[in-house]
Order: sequence, then C-alpha cells, then structure tokens
Amino acid sequence: MNFFFFDLDGTLEDSRDDMANAVNAVREKLELPLRDTKDLKKYVNKGMHELYENCFDDYLSDNMNYKLKYENLKNYYEQYYFENICILSKCYDEIPNTLKELSKENKVFVITNKPEKHSRELLKKLDLAKYITDVMGGDSCSEMKPSPMPLKIVAEQHGFSFSKNKAFMIGDSAGDIQAGHAFQATTVWCSWGYNSEPGSLAPQITVNSPKDLLILI
Repeated sequence: MNFFFFDLDGTLEDSRDDMANAVNAVREKLELPLRDTKDLKKYVNKGMHELYENCFDDYLSDNMNYKLKYENLKNYYEQYYFENICILSKCYDEIPNTLKELSKENKVFVITNKPEKHSRELLKKLDLAKYITDVMGGDSCSEMKPSPMPLKIVAEQHGFSFSKNKAFMIGDSAGDIQAGHAFQATTVWCSWGYNSEPGSLAPQITVNSPKDLLILI
C-alpha cells in the first residue's frame, strides 16, 4: 500500500481568491484601506502567520498592542474565511478523478499549513473529503512544513512502515519538497500550482497534470 501525502493550496485546489477576499473583508472591518487582491495573493500560501504579518502590517505596526491586535485580526480572519471558504475556490482539473483512483487501494493524506478546521471544511465543500484518509493542518502539531513532523505523526497514526509501504510527498512549493525529503518520501512537484519553480532542492519527480500522478501506482 502506498501513502500519498498531498499539499492542499496550489496542489489540489486554488483558493487564492477567497483568501485574498477574506483579507480585504477583515481590513474593512478594522477600518483599514482595501488592498489590491493581486498583491494579497502573494502571501496566501506561506502560512497564516506570514499572511497576517504581510497583509495587515499597517494594523500590526503598533508594537505596544501587537499581541492584542494580532489575536483580534486572527479571530476575525479565521471566522470570516471559514464562513466564506469556498465561494471562488475550485479544484484543479482532473484532481477529483485522480484522488478517487489513488484512494481505492492506497491511503491519501493532506499535509497543509492552512489551519486543520479550515482545511477539512474546504475539502468537504469541494467534495474531496471522501477520498482523504486524514488531514494535518498548520495547527495540528507544534511544527508545520517544511518540517517533516506532520508527515511523521500521521504516518505513525496510520501504521506506515518503510519496509512495507511507499511514501510520496506531492506539492507545488519548496516547503513540500523539503518536508518530503526530510521524511524520506519520494518527492513529487506539481508544475500547475502557485509556484513556477520547485526551489533549490530538486524533486525526484515532476508532473505536469494531475492524471500523471497515476503513474505512481
């Protein structure tokens, strides 16, 4: 049995519009000027802390009240985004059929830096949850990608053994390739995602279409 570890944003689906729109919704609530969504999209796949720091830098500039302001905007953002998580977000072509085939005789996991609650809800809304064995979000454990810890934890929970199983880490970012390499999984870079290059650490396999992932089985 193979274990397939998938990134979420930029690999299974494109959620940049909804995440950027959520930023502006929170900025409006905080009485901040709206920003060009094209600029906001640059920060939506770098983890939530990076999103807050870069998309609300003007709001967080007051060091005296930084912690309080950070918690306020975090709560506002997580609530709004959860309630509007799949307005414009969509799967990449061929992803549903590919996951359906992979899940028939293998285990399929999502390893993402998006919060787990939001990840599960998005997978449900996109009708992908039925193919997913388990989900590790950016808040599921003490570390997130590029750390291999989320992979190690979920692999152990589901009985993974290097002597019996093959592991593949599939994603569109340098963090995905680094995490997979550290876990000793076969690393697979998806060229259709948010990033035009896989980063300094070369993946072992590059795929240009989701259906090409079926060669792994």
